[in-house]
Amino acid sequence: MLERLAEATAGRVRRAPGTGAAGACGSARAGAWLLVAVAVCFTLVQMSAVTLRMPLGWDEAVYASQFGNHAPAAYFSAPRARGISWLAAPAVLVTGSVVVLRCWMSLLAATGLVAAYWPWRRLVGDGVAALAAALFAGLWVVQFYAAEVMPNLYVAFGAVGTAGWFLRAVDGRGPAWRWRTGVAAGLACVALIRPPDAGWLTAVLLVAAAVVPGWRRAGAALWAVGGAVVGLVPWVVESFRRFGGPLARLRTGSEVQGGMGWHLAFGMELRAVDGPMLCRPCTAGWPHPVLTVWWLLLPVVALAGLALAARRWRDRLGPLVLASACAVVMSVQYLFLLDYAATRFLMPSYALLALPVAAFGLGAPGALRGRAPRLVAAGLLSVLLVAQLAGQYAVVRHLAAGEARQREALTGLAVRLNSLGLRAPCALVGTDVPPLAFEAGCSSEAVAGNNVTLTPAGVVSRAAREPLAAAQLSSRAPGYARRWPRCTFVLTDGAHWYVFRPPPPARRWGPCRTPARSAAPPTARHGVPLVRDAALTRSR
Repeated sequence: MLERLAEATAGRVRRAPGTGAAGACGSARAGAWLLVAVAVCFTLVQMSAVTLRMPLGWDEAVYASQFGNHAPAAYFSAPRARGISWLAAPAVLVTGSVVVLRCWMSLLAATGLVAAYWPWRRLVGDGVAALAAALFAGLWVVQFYAAEVMPNLYVAFGAVGTAGWFLRAVDGRGPAWRWRTGVAAGLACVALIRPPDAGWLTAVLLVAAAVVPGWRRAGAALWAVGGAVVGLVPWVVESFRRFGGPLARLRTGSEVQGGMGWHLAFGMELRAVDGPMLCRPCTAGWPHPVLTVWWLLLPVVALAGLALAARRWRDRLGPLVLASACAVVMSVQYLFLLDYAATRFLMPSYALLALPVAAFGLGAPGALRGRAPRLVAAGLLSVLLVAQLAGQYAVVRHLAAGEARQREALTGLAVRLNSLGLRAPCALVGTDVPPLAFEAGCSSEAVAGNNVTLTPAGVVSRAAREPLAAAQLSSRAPGYARRWPRCTFVLTDGAHWYVFRPPPPARRWGPCRTPARSAAPPTARHGVPLVRDAALTRSR
C-alpha cells in the first residue's frame, strides 16, 4: 500500500526522465484526484460512524442559534468568535433540520481537507500530502467533529493551508500574488474563527520570514499580517461594543476559561485522547493505553520524518520544519496555559504534524538497502496504518453512540417541556440550559456563572410576561424559585433534570404528572423515544 503510494511523492522535485509537459500535467491531475479521493473516503467513513441525526451539543447550540429562526440567539461569551456561526449560517437560515446542517458541515469539512493540503502537493509531493490528509482525517476527533458546528477543525484546515501557501509565496516561483492571496485568505479565516490561534500562527510565519534567508519576502509577510487584521475586524468591533475593548475581552475570556496561566496539561491531554469530549475537571483515567500509543509516538515519528527529509529530500526539509514549528507553537496555549483539556484543542497541531509523519511513512522503506527489507518495512508500516485507522474508527463509533444517547435524551426532555406549555416565545433559565433551550425553541438565560443575562428580579418579571422555567441538574431550587413547583425528569441516559415553574397566575402550565402507561413515550423531532414515562414525577 505505502510502496505504491510512494510513487506519487516525486512531486515537482523528481519527475521521471523524459517526462514532458503532458506527462507532468497528467501526474498533477492524478495527485489532485488522490487528495480528492481521500476527502471522499473521509466523508463516507465519517457519516457511517456518526449519525447525522445527532442533536446539537452545548457549544453547537450557542453557535447555531446566532442565525435562523429555531430559537433565539444564546449569549455569546468573550472567548467565542463568530466565524463558525457564519460557516453554519447557510444551513440554519434555510431550515431547522439537524440532518441538513450535519450534511452541510460534512461537505465543508471535506472541502476544507482538500483545500488545506492542496498547496503541499508541490512542496512535499502528492503522495505525502494525500497520506498526511488521510492520517489527519483518520483521527476519531476529526471524524466526530467533521459534522459539528465547532471551530477547531477549521482552524486546523486554515493553519495547514496558510503555512502551505506561505511557503509557495516565498518560493519565488509562479504567480506570487496567487500564493499571497492564499496566505491572506487562510489567516483571515483562522482569525474569524479563533483569533488567538491566528495570532500564534502569524507570529510563526513572521519569524520564519525574518530569520530564514531564502524566505525573506516582504510581500508574503505583509499579506499574512493583512489577512490576520482583516479577519480580526469583526472580533475587535464586537469587543468594543460588548466588552470594553480587545484587552478587556481577552481578560474576560481568560476568566471564563478558569484563568489562563502556567498549567502543565500534557497529562490531561493524554487522558482525554480517547474522550471525554471535554476533560474539565480532568480526573479521567487512562482506560485504553493501546489506543493512545499514537499520541505518545507522534512527536517521535514527526522528528524521524524531519531527519529522513534532511537525509533524502533537502528541498522538503524547510517546509516540514515550518509545519512542525507551527504545530508546536499553536499547541502552547493548550499544553501550558489551560487547566483542562479536550482532544479537539490540538487538532491544528495534529493536522500540521501529519505532514512529517507522512513523509516518514512513505520515505522510510526507500531509505533501506535491498528489496526485501524495503518490502518488509512497507508491509509493516501498512499494517500499522490500518491498525491505527481501525482503532480510531472504533473509538469514534463508541464515543459518538454515547454522545448521541445523551443529546437525544435532552431533546426528549425539550419535547416534554413543549407539551407542558413551554413553547416559543419562552425562556429557560440555568447555567446548563443552552442545548435544552435550543431544542425547546426558547431563549437560554442565566443569573449566575459565565453567561449571566438576567437578574433574579428580571426572571420573576419576565415569568409574568411569557412562558419561563428554571432548569438545572441540582434539586435545590434557585433563590428566586424557592416557592415554585418542581418537576423531576429522569432521562433515558440516567441524568436527573429539575424544572421549576412559576406558580399561577404568572403562567398556566400543563400538569406535571406521569403519563398513562398505555401512552406512547414522547418522541423527539429526530424520531427517537427519549424520556421514560415512569420517570416523570411531581415534587410538592
